[in-house]
Amino acid sequence: MSFIEVESWQIGAGNEEAHHESIRRWFAYVREHHAEMFAEWKSTHYFRQLDAEGQPSGRYIMMFEFSTREGRDAYKVRRRTLDSYAHYRNDDPYHLFQADSIRTEYWEPQEQQLWFDF
Repeated sequence: MSFIEVESWQIGAGNEEAHHESIRRWFAYVREHHAEMFAEWKSTHYFRQLDAEGQPSGRYIMMFEFSTREGRDAYKVRRRTLDSYAHYRNDDPYHLFQADSIRTEYWEPQEQQLWFDF
């Protein structure tokens, strides 16, 4: 069973290009350091939110999939203590987000025996 953390945000005014480049650098960093720093992550997905007509809403979403909630918790504790996370913060795009727009939600799968994979 997976545990999902979903973060969403709006880009700070004037930071659009820097934000997009920062996201690309962040994904490259995570890919390079996955085994040592992000082993609990099963997947990470990045989205732009659209309305029903396909128009951008101005929000972006990052979905982090963990094997378990306990794995997510262990990752959060461990990252506070590793020196290598200091460098990670250099590539973290949070400083380009509109601070009051950041939201975090957690999703726990239910009734997986009813799910469909096509």
